[in-house]
Amino acid sequence: MKKFGWSLCLLALALSVSTLPAMAQTTLFTDLATSGNTYNCCDGWTITGNEFGGGYTVTAANEFTAMATGSVSQINVAVGTVEGTNSFFVGLYAANGNAPGTEIAQWNDLSSSQQFGGCCGLVTINNISGVELTAGTSYFMVIGPTNLTATTWEAWNWNNTGATGTDLYAESGCQNGSGNGCNWTSGGTQTLGAFDIVGSTGQTVPEPSSLLLLGTGLVGAFGTIRRKLRK
Repeated sequence: MKKFGWSLCLLALALSVSTLPAMAQTTLFTDLATSGNTYNCCDGWTITGNEFGGGYTVTAANEFTAMATGSVSQINVAVGTVEGTNSFFVGLYAANGNAPGTEIAQWNDLSSSQQFGGCCGLVTINNISGVELTAGTSYFMVIGPTNLTATTWEAWNWNNTGATGTDLYAESGCQNGSGNGCNWTSGGTQTLGAFDIVGSTGQTVPEPSSLLLLGTGLVGAFGTIRRKLRK
């Protein structure tokens, strides 16, 4: 009976540790609406390959400032398909002055299930690792055709929360956010494309049930140890 009681205490401790969540999830940036339409259904920034761009490509870049510091785990972008090949890339870049600088990460061959003019399907990029954002720091979200000869015609829907920032676009030969023919033209301060970035802050937040289990285990263990010492 003594051994069995001690085993129960250890089991409670093990369960309490296993049920503690690893990280606290938070929004590192968002301009998506929390009620009603998530974004503007019918206005957006053009993204095209050569065919629909009249012989040149169009890549869009919007500057934003991170709202919190943390590790990125998911990005959701409001991109609607217009016509042609449904394929584009999303890139995250450090700001270099008023243009995209060093590439932080890029995700290729993405596609949208939302037809432009409707709402509110989002393109989700999951299982992101190794990408860090710092609160108060400027970055660029860049969206463009996956390859230069693609018949891609997409639209990066505007947000409907009133968020604005530096808007850039690049024509002819721009296949990623920095270099490879990306000669940026500034549109000035404009409505930002709609997206959000979710991640973890590195802080752990125990659930109430986990705390209860942990407390029970500790009390039981302490009581068993005290009884053993007394004997």
